Amino acid sequence: MLQFFWKLLVRLKNSSCTIHAETLTRNVKFEDHVTIEKGCFIGADHIGRYSFIGIHSYVDKNTKSIGRFCSIAMGAKIGLSNHPMEWVSTHPFLYSKKYEFVSENIAVENVKDKKTIIGNDVWIGANVTILAGVTIGDGAVIGANALVTKDVEAYSVTNGIPAKHVKFRFEENVVKKLLEMKWWNWDNEKLKSKISSFRNPGEFIK
Repeated sequence: MLQFFWKLLVRLKNSSCTIHAETLTRNVKFEDHVTIEKGCFIGADHIGRYSFIGIHSYVDKNTKSIGRFCSIAMGAKIGLSNHPMEWVSTHPFLYSKKYEFVSENIAVENVKDKKTIIGNDVWIGANVTILAGVTIGDGAVIGANALVTKDVEAYSVTNGIPAKHVKFRFEENVVKKLLEMKWWNWDNEKLKSKISSFRNPGEFIK
């Protein structure tokens, strides 16, 4: 019941957004025109304008931010934590007090407090899994079903299990110029005035 009223309040506060998430944590903040489809768990601290997250996706609470103009397909899982394989057991009863075996939560390397960051203009394919602490650079593309275990460079196309760099979307000079321009920070009027040039990267960076 509390979740129902919280989602209602979030929708009222963010009237330009389309939010159909199953669960929203209390810390999440939305910029304008964000779309969250049905069945999603959303625990990110911040989601940038015009980003959308597909049906049945999971964004863990350790996700610091999802940038602007991101396209996240159905079934994505972002910020999943590892377990301590070097201990006798991998189960969290050894470090989480909710199981009542330890009196206080114990910080475990590779398990807690690793922030996940998704840059701007990132395309994440269907059923991708991104582990906690990973940073995805601006303009990157992650192929469907990939398992991302380490940082991904800006404008890199990455795929596989574990995910590996396949190629860059553009030549180095184009990538450098796009990162300098940071078009995702432009206001809507400027975006509309330049919209035709978005289809031609060479023209765009001129």
